Amino acid sequence: MTRWIDVGTIDGLQLNPGAQVKIEDTWLALFQVDGTWRAIDNLCPHAGAPLCDGTQMQGKIICYLHCWEFDLETGACDVGSDWNVRTYPIRERDGRLEVEWPE
Repeated sequence: MTRWIDVGTIDGLQLNPGAQVKIEDTWLALFQVDGTWRAIDNLCPHAGAPLCDGTQMQGKIICYLHCWEFDLETGACDVGSDWNVRTYPIRERDGRLEVEWPE
């Protein structure tokens, strides 16, 4: 079972290149890729750096600490599947973003 959680207005996001939002006890990073929104876990599983502050290139975010790459659509990590991050469905409704969240 899931529910959609409002995470704020698009205009209110501070994309640099991603924006961090918190749902319950989890920090997410939101990115816009070719006009499509993506939501992933914000913490790099390797050293805990915020992925929202990495470098965004070609549909990936590159962690600034050790240059690990994460696919923004799938969460796949370039160094192996043990390091993948979770992705979340996200949608835009009336200028606001909502993330699908497990109950």
